[in-house]
Amino acid sequence: MLENILGTRAVALVSLCSECYFVNSYMDLIYKLTKLFRTFPGIGERQAKRFVYFLLEQDENKIKELTAAIIELKNDVKQCPSCFRFAQFRNDICDLCFDRKNSKILIVLEKDNDLEVFRKTNFDSKFFVLGGNIPVLEKEIPKNIKTAELLERIKKEQPEEVVLAFSLTPDGEHTENYVKKLLTGTAKEKNIKVSTLGRGLSTGIELEYSDSDTLTNALQNRR
Repeated sequence: MLENILGTRAVALVSLCSECYFVNSYMDLIYKLTKLFRTFPGIGERQAKRFVYFLLEQDENKIKELTAAIIELKNDVKQCPSCFRFAQFRNDICDLCFDRKNSKILIVLEKDNDLEVFRKTNFDSKFFVLGGNIPVLEKEIPKNIKTAELLERIKKEQPEEVVLAFSLTPDGEHTENYVKKLLTGTAKEKNIKVSTLGRGLSTGIELEYSDSDTLTNALQNRR
């Protein structure tokens, strides 16, 4: 019926357009997911596309398992109101904070990955995740940086020592100087020692890439 009205060429054109629409939609989905993966830390376009094509090669059960795990991660992992690390916990604070509540030393870190490395040193301390670093070129402090929460915790718990453990990068050193100045008044008033990591760490390296022996040495020789 359609061929009689439009002719064979018209039908072929409609069919071709339908195929083009399907291909474009398929490519749009690949582009969309690639763009999402590129928002991950350290992931470029080439790696992002590898992730997408890897997912396309997986069976449906594997995709469902991954999807369920991501949803479960978002629902069950929360930020501890004491140290601000992400963890699963049943009490008001995470197990790490609960187990080390009597420690007299508080280590201040940039991010969760740094905390995980420091845990391997078995150094007796509490932790506080600042939420990142303060870029040298930024005029305002990023909203994710929890300086107010840090001050509040120090005033409340009054540790004997606060160790500033930031990466030896320009932004890390800038963050260290800023936090050190921020704590000066409270530290003097409460007689709290404020120290930094000692020798052993390579300049320009992120703490999460340091091994436990190097960090142990840096803690033992803190200044």
